[in-house]
Amino acid sequence: MKPAEKIKTQKIIDKIEAGDFNENDIDNIFMKLRAYASGHKVFREIADFVAHNDNRNKGLANQALETMYLRMRFFLEYNSPKKTLDLSQPFPIWIKRLMIFQVEKCEEEVLKERFNVTASRLKSRIENGFKSDKKENIAQYKDGKLSEKTFEAIQHVMSFISGNAAFTQDQLIQEFVGVLGSNHLRFEPDVIFSLSDKITLCTLLLFHQSEFDIRSHKKAHCEIAAEKSFISHNVQFVDVQGNPVEHHETFGTLSVLGTVTVKNDEKDLGISHCVMSTNLDVESWCSETLFRIEPLSDEVPNHMCKRIKLDTNLAIDEDFKLASANA
Repeated sequence: MKPAEKIKTQKIIDKIEAGDFNENDIDNIFMKLRAYASGHKVFREIADFVAHNDNRNKGLANQALETMYLRMRFFLEYNSPKKTLDLSQPFPIWIKRLMIFQVEKCEEEVLKERFNVTASRLKSRIENGFKSDKKENIAQYKDGKLSEKTFEAIQHVMSFISGNAAFTQDQLIQEFVGVLGSNHLRFEPDVIFSLSDKITLCTLLLFHQSEFDIRSHKKAHCEIAAEKSFISHNVQFVDVQGNPVEHHETFGTLSVLGTVTVKNDEKDLGISHCVMSTNLDVESWCSETLFRIEPLSDEVPNHMCKRIKLDTNLAIDEDFKLASANA
């Protein structure tokens, strides 16, 4: 990093540590250090998002969404006696791509213990063991290239669906501190960790209402979401004997929720998946203007609930909380 750029970057860090910052300052620090992320994948993912947030076609979030799309497509198309996958015969090329993605979802220790292979080695064997015909969009097994143990490993990685987030708030902040340190910038780690929630809130805004090209018939999209969209409001809960009982409900935490669209019997099926999880309590970090008190439904008009509305343009208000950008 040029000395002049390092001085500019240090000024942003000083501003952040003083607590006098907003989402633009967080965007700027990611941009300033984008080329100096030193292998920190989560930091680089966010930095790339700042640089190109209109339509993503690569990165951790994109891969997580494409993996979910391919996994659900595989489940819908091959999870029946009528159609099973025979790897000795030509098969759609997207399944080969799914195999490689699924390897990355599998624990390294499991692959080593059960199949005596590392994740990188297994991906290499899949890549080299099946010939890709991009013109015909098929992959075909090269006779004699893979052992029985490798086939068993492939069967294993294709047998589960990962529900884990692509990355977490804790990973983001750890890498944020790591990148500052690797570039020899002046900062106090404890101060940065104490600002973790605010930095994360700024990061969430980058993903809200963003689109991803996952090589599907429809683009995937992301938005900020709460674990629960509503909770009961002023409702008295009782036990089986009719005695009042204490009942505490929360909206949970904020996250980035990604949605992919899969064809199912010629109909579109939306599948949602957590892309980034956080520790941000919904009611603590969302403005009251985003909540509504209303009946649960027309069928149950006497059961009042508190709903949160996040499917709108969002911004960070003067209290450093999520709020409607139109408020």
